[in-house]
Amino acid sequence: PLFGLIANVALIFSGQAVRLFSAIRADLPPGVDGWGISLKGLMGMVVIGGFCVAGIYWAVNKYVLPNVPQPTTTKKKKEKLSMGIGESVTFLAKSSYVRDLATLVVAYGISINLVEVTWKSKIKAQYPDPNDYSMFMGNFS
Repeated sequence: PLFGLIANVALIFSGQAVRLFSAIRADLPPGVDGWGISLKGLMGMVVIGGFCVAGIYWAVNKYVLPNVPQPTTTKKKKEKLSMGIGESVTFLAKSSYVRDLATLVVAYGISINLVEVTWKSKIKAQYPDPNDYSMFMGNFS
C-alpha cells in the first residue's frame, strides 16, 4: 500500500515537472532547441532520483540490515511438482481464478486501447503545438 501511495504522489510531481519544463520551453528564443533543454532537465531529475534510491539502498544495507536478527531455523523445502507444457496449460485452464484473471487483463487491454487512442487524437486536434500538448498533459496528470 505504501508504494502505491508514493507512486500516485510521484505522478502529481512528475506532471508538474513536465508543465514547468513546457513553460520554460515556451519562453525560449526561436533559435534554441527547447525540446533538448526540457529533455535534459527531466533526465537530470531521473538521474538525481536514481542516486537517491541508490543512497537509500546503501544506507539500509549498511545501518538497518546488520541489526536485524537472522532466523536460525531453516524451513523445509516443498517438493516441486514437475509438469510438462501441456499439463501446465490444462492445469491453468481448469482454474476459474486464472481464467477470470486472463479475461480481466484482455478486456482491460482492449478498453484502454480504444479509449486512449480516441482521447489522444482529440487532444492532439485541440493542441496541435507539441509544447501546448505537453503542458496540457502535465496539468492533466
